[in-house]
Amino acid sequence: MTAKIIIVTGISGSGSRTFCQRYPQDKKRVKIYHTGDMIYELAQRYSNTPIPKENLLNLQPDMLANLRDKVFETITANLKNDTENYDIIFIDTHAQFFWDDIYENAYDWKHLNNIPADMFITIIDKPSAIKEKQMKTSQGRAQKHDLRDLLLWQNIEVNVTKGWASKYGKPMYVFSSKQNSVVVDALLDNSFLIYSSFPMTDANPIATQRINNFKQRLRNLRKEIDGYETPVLDPADIDVETGEGISIKEKEAVDKQTIHRDLNWDIGQSTHVVAYYPDDKIDLSKGVSDECTRARETGKNVFVICPRARLSPFMNIANEVFRDEEKFFLFFKEHMKESLEYFKRK
Repeated sequence: MTAKIIIVTGISGSGSRTFCQRYPQDKKRVKIYHTGDMIYELAQRYSNTPIPKENLLNLQPDMLANLRDKVFETITANLKNDTENYDIIFIDTHAQFFWDDIYENAYDWKHLNNIPADMFITIIDKPSAIKEKQMKTSQGRAQKHDLRDLLLWQNIEVNVTKGWASKYGKPMYVFSSKQNSVVVDALLDNSFLIYSSFPMTDANPIATQRINNFKQRLRNLRKEIDGYETPVLDPADIDVETGEGISIKEKEAVDKQTIHRDLNWDIGQSTHVVAYYPDDKIDLSKGVSDECTRARETGKNVFVICPRARLSPFMNIANEVFRDEEKFFLFFKEHMKESLEYFKRK
């Protein structure tokens, strides 16, 4: 069996390293390349004195590029043996550096051209969580990025990685740092992917627990068909910013990026949207409504579970509306079987 190669990008503190390391290694042979560590270790060998991590990106650009080139040359030289000895190969890297208020490419096309990647992924998180992680490192403390800086850097990271995937005609996904990395198994051979939509702002603890139970049942449903966990994107994986200590400009950026992430990244890469209302008392959600409309107008399959006795005719924008959760799962299991056939990668 030839190994599948997955290039994973993410800005510093996004959780790309953890995403790769979290992939279950009990059944498959896994190799992980962390290019940042490799560049840092190589830099020490070429310096007369140790280079602190916070000074690595201060190196002259040509010197830094030379170190990066040597690291990718090592990776590509190893790939022939790696693909024969492993099942999954993760290359954890950056698409962009953002250092001293300057964006710099962290890649060279000549290296990407030599890596037969099967999938590209960018890992994202909310900016305050990234900021917290960065402040625990000497490199992060040296920069003082605000939340808007991190959002824009993250946006560029996604766009550049999408460009790589487009050039090579390979699938690309934007995942939260909490996404279960085992979903890559299902997505390598099949593009079937669900975006779960549900009320968040007005959900009380009981409603939230019902929503969580529904999502877990949805994740387990595909296991009954072919053994894979159902790939599900959960917007609650990136919870809302509290607003404490955030400037107006940062808050505006957070809100705009949240809408962009859900409507364009998450729904854009999904094949299905499943919207769930946990009871007949919770208010209808503007976010859920907009997500269902965007999905329908971009050719996605949309299913709504809402137990209300009276529903607006605008609900019928969905492919089907269910008032009963059990009836939905009976229907959706058969629908999933058909969809898995349709969305097989050619």
